[in-house]
Amino acid sequence: MRQSILGLIAVCLTALPSFGADIVRDGEARGALWHEGDQKVAAEELARFLGRIGGVAPPVRLIEDGRGPAENEPAIVLGAAALKMGLDAPPATLSRDGYALRSGGSRLLMAGESPVATRFAVTHFLEGLGCRWYMANKWGEVIPSLRTIPLDGYDVREKPDFLSRNVWAFNGPRWRMGGLDLPNRHDWQHIPTARYFAEHPEYFALRQGERRPGGWVCTTNPDVARLFAQAYVAKARAGAAADTISPPDGRGYCQCEPCRALDVPDHIEPSSGTVCLSDRYVTFFDAVGRAVAREAPGFLLSFYAYADYTMPPKRVERASENLCAWISTIRFCRLHAVDNPRCESRARYKSVVEGWARLMRTACYDYNYNLAEVTVPISKISYVRGNIPFLKRTGCLGVNMEAMFAWNLYGPHTYLTTKLLWNADADAEAILDDYYRGLFGPAAPPMKRYWERIDKACRETTNHSGSFYAIHGIWTPELLAACRADLDDAAAAAEDDTARERVSLFRSGWQSAHDYLALRDALNRSDFTRAKDLYDAWVRGMETAFERQYNTMRGYRLGYADRYFPNLLREGLARTTGERRLLAQLPDEWDFRYDTEDEGEKAGWASGDAPRAGWTRVRTYSATLNEQGIPERLTWMWYRTHFKAPDPLPQGPVHLWFAEVDGTPTRVYVNGRLAGELTGARRPGDVDVTGLLRPGQENLVVLKTGHMNISELMLGGLLRPAILYAGAPPPAPPRK
Repeated sequence: MRQSILGLIAVCLTALPSFGADIVRDGEARGALWHEGDQKVAAEELARFLGRIGGVAPPVRLIEDGRGPAENEPAIVLGAAALKMGLDAPPATLSRDGYALRSGGSRLLMAGESPVATRFAVTHFLEGLGCRWYMANKWGEVIPSLRTIPLDGYDVREKPDFLSRNVWAFNGPRWRMGGLDLPNRHDWQHIPTARYFAEHPEYFALRQGERRPGGWVCTTNPDVARLFAQAYVAKARAGAAADTISPPDGRGYCQCEPCRALDVPDHIEPSSGTVCLSDRYVTFFDAVGRAVAREAPGFLLSFYAYADYTMPPKRVERASENLCAWISTIRFCRLHAVDNPRCESRARYKSVVEGWARLMRTACYDYNYNLAEVTVPISKISYVRGNIPFLKRTGCLGVNMEAMFAWNLYGPHTYLTTKLLWNADADAEAILDDYYRGLFGPAAPPMKRYWERIDKACRETTNHSGSFYAIHGIWTPELLAACRADLDDAAAAAEDDTARERVSLFRSGWQSAHDYLALRDALNRSDFTRAKDLYDAWVRGMETAFERQYNTMRGYRLGYADRYFPNLLREGLARTTGERRLLAQLPDEWDFRYDTEDEGEKAGWASGDAPRAGWTRVRTYSATLNEQGIPERLTWMWYRTHFKAPDPLPQGPVHLWFAEVDGTPTRVYVNGRLAGELTGARRPGDVDVTGLLRPGQENLVVLKTGHMNISELMLGGLLRPAILYAGAPPPAPPRK
């Protein structure tokens, strides 16, 4: 779509010195695009966009037998031909991403270290004319209309700060993504079971006293290292420049004595509470890496620093130079930057990155969203402004940003990420101002205010939990009201239908936040009938946003809403409507304590006689423990509360229903007696309390749950309301 050239770009262009060479003048092509056959794609792409900008596409011509543009003919010359005509070689990079442009005489010369890098040069030139691709959808493209397209004013040599750059959905030359291929995936497929297990079971991981076939191997077996090295050398000789050496996903670690002997017993992974396995794996990676380096110098081996091997090793002091650790942020706060004083998790991440960087090359696997919800706007502007320059300072080779293509939810910071991955020290404020002006014109100021409010709320929240569990700490009623006013101001200031549609794009994100918070409020009141109506309206809004290309996530057009809420709503409705009815909702506030020694039952914590000392008053469904400053521990958790039972109680069965407890198993005690047990973390569950309650009196409910594994970042314990209902539990839905 067309719109007038950005004011800032126009000012910059008029300030450039002019020697009168125009590839298009007054709507007429004055010259051609030339190459020697090596830049056909780049030349045709450039011609196509010049046609859209100037109304006429200059012809693409092939230099043959040394015959190129006439001496005074305006021309753009690409690739090898440009170098022959005097363009200095582009800056050299390991990733072959460097490019150069230079104006001179009647020509503009441009070339890259590779064909893709030449397309980066094309992008640079088009951006100088005012072209932008702010979002990878039809609403994000800005193509100016220019009667004249000059060639003067360019003397550019560019190379990226990161050799590997990947922001999902923004891949390609328009955003200068790509670079060095540093594979990052789980892959230990070099010793296949079918080939080796029968004769060499010792190659495979020992589990519960026996060797087991599959992807997990025994990394202290020297033959395993030898076979891995042979596989990588073969790939190098076939032309590959890098591969992954990362273990499979999961926890199938070898338990043999030589492997366990490499672990450092007091080196504990904070997010899991288990012994960190980085020493054993880096020892293995180093052995393979050194063997590969002897046969295939320069071949890189990358692996995830992830799960129970996130922390840098303690005993390993040197590592082969061909190793690269991809440090995942999945077990760290995803809302705050490394320089945020409110966030202990990010301070720990900073030390982890610095520790790995002292040992070997590093890369970063990150996210443009707060796993895993993808339905409500958040801003990571401050996050990327702090993190990306930090990663550059540590020598990070690359960033792989797992990104959801929800432009209405994550637009500005995702675009900003692409720019900072090329130049980490670029002026982020100028990039964002250009973003708002380019998309919204006169409506830019209120749209900037809208995103700055969201960014401030994300930056200042004290809730670090993942998924939906931190959203209410960001999207307060005050933020909703202020952002709605910003959107109203933007709609009033928008000067054309395109700008108004872009305001509507971001309004759809605001509406999703509004609808989610209304749904959450209904769930917190156990009003499942109202909650179901709100959920259906929320889904309709997200479907409409997808239809209008406000987001382009076909598989995630509803984010994770359709994974987390339908079952909760169905089970809640089944217990509060029809033949069953709601009798009472248990309080939000409970007493709470950890039980690291599992002594609570012996100490009588399930009874009403347990002393008050050692217990802390906490909220449950209205705020996470993390939000209340309670540190997460992977251990047993106890809760207790009192509630008044109805008088009289109905005839027939009476049940407590817990909508969501992050822990398993979960034991429920009523008035000192064990009433039942729930299994499965974060699954709704019933406990029969028939005959255990005192009608019309206060009743004690105590809950013990095992928060032994991470189901989502910084959670644990009671997350949603518990209710008392009359009737037998509904039949379980059929399994799909």
